Amino acid sequence: MATTTTVTSNYAGKEAGAIVGQAFKEADTIQKGFITTFENINFKLNLRKIELTGGKREYTCGFVPAGAITLSEKILEPKKFKDDFSVCKETFRAQWSEESMGASAHNDNAPRDIMDAILVEKLAQTAEELDDNIWNGDATNDDEFDGYLKLWLADSEVIDVDIETVTEANVETELKKAMNAVPVALRRKSLKMGVSPDVYQYYSFYLIGKGITNGLGGDANTTPKIGKWDLVEINGLPTSTVVIAEPKNLIFGTGLLADHNEVKMADEDEIGLMTGLVRGSMVYNAGVQYYNGAEIVWARPIA
Repeated sequence: MATTTTVTSNYAGKEAGAIVGQAFKEADTIQKGFITTFENINFKLNLRKIELTGGKREYTCGFVPAGAITLSEKILEPKKFKDDFSVCKETFRAQWSEESMGASAHNDNAPRDIMDAILVEKLAQTAEELDDNIWNGDATNDDEFDGYLKLWLADSEVIDVDIETVTEANVETELKKAMNAVPVALRRKSLKMGVSPDVYQYYSFYLIGKGITNGLGGDANTTPKIGKWDLVEINGLPTSTVVIAEPKNLIFGTGLLADHNEVKMADEDEIGLMTGLVRGSMVYNAGVQYYNGAEIVWARPIA
């Protein structure tokens, strides 16, 4: 199916000089270091795990080996995607871009302002979709890979915590439920607490209220923190969701991270096809996996 272009305009006179697109959520799961990225993965990545149980015993002479060493692995297999689109230059001559395209009826020049705006929008859209897919993806859909939440739902080792729908009034209580579920052996590790945007906002409001009450002012409102952990806002998480994990336990695999920031475009008139079209395409691969489910706390309203 061809790319659909819809232009609604009664343009006359001067333009504002900028094209403003729709708002996209920031892709922050990777940017904020909540997960670990492996590049140059075009086929499979083996995540190797080692588990030891001790063979300690009361001392006697001799050598009596005991305990166990268990080696296992999980596979991260990125899924490859392609996003193609095309635009007809004549569509924009009739509306916004006659002056920048020149007087020739051949439409020799693609409207640069519009091409740049399309690039910006396509990259922002892809970033938002990727961030959502990392958490909520379902590989049964052609345009998605399995995200963490689908993988965790099938893993009985992941520590599930049932919390109430988060509000400003109960946010501290619900966050503490997630924190209390962290195994003692994990608490010395470099854990991060990721929260959905609504939880982050409610906790920020909660801190503001505490700051005013206690006379702390702005110092209480810099970086939301509970206990020893900073809260990391993750746009891809569903509402009322908290995830506590070590970043090196959560893996994102791709060929080149730069592929997610590159759109290749070609004016077909310039390569001899004489169609009046500009083609664009993105190609990238991506997938997620994790090492130890027993070291992940996933809190949300389960019922």
